[in-house]
Amino acid sequence: MGIERRLHPRILVKWRAVVETAQGSVEGETKDISVDGVFIFCPMEPEIGEQFPILLEPSEQQTISVIGEKIWSGTFTIDNKTVFGMGVQFIHISPEDRKFISTLVEKDSRDAP
Repeated sequence: MGIERRLHPRILVKWRAVVETAQGSVEGETKDISVDGVFIFCPMEPEIGEQFPILLEPSEQQTISVIGEKIWSGTFTIDNKTVFGMGVQFIHISPEDRKFISTLVEKDSRDAP
């Protein structure tokens, strides 16, 4: 079993995510999120540099823009399809967006059995 390096709790969320790469936009979906980062599934592995913009959409009325850095990645088989997934650390996130995520995580931990 690997060593847990996360410093903050995370919650499961299924949000639309758009990763901006040098080759264009790659659309994916989040698996989980914390105030420090997010895990994103994509249909293909983006060709990305060290830091890249991501647009997260928790709802149709709200978006969260961050700058992220890929920390790790791999391929997964879900419903007999191979998908790419990556753990992303936030390099830049606004204080308002960080507070929004923090509030969701806190509410989820209070609601947990």
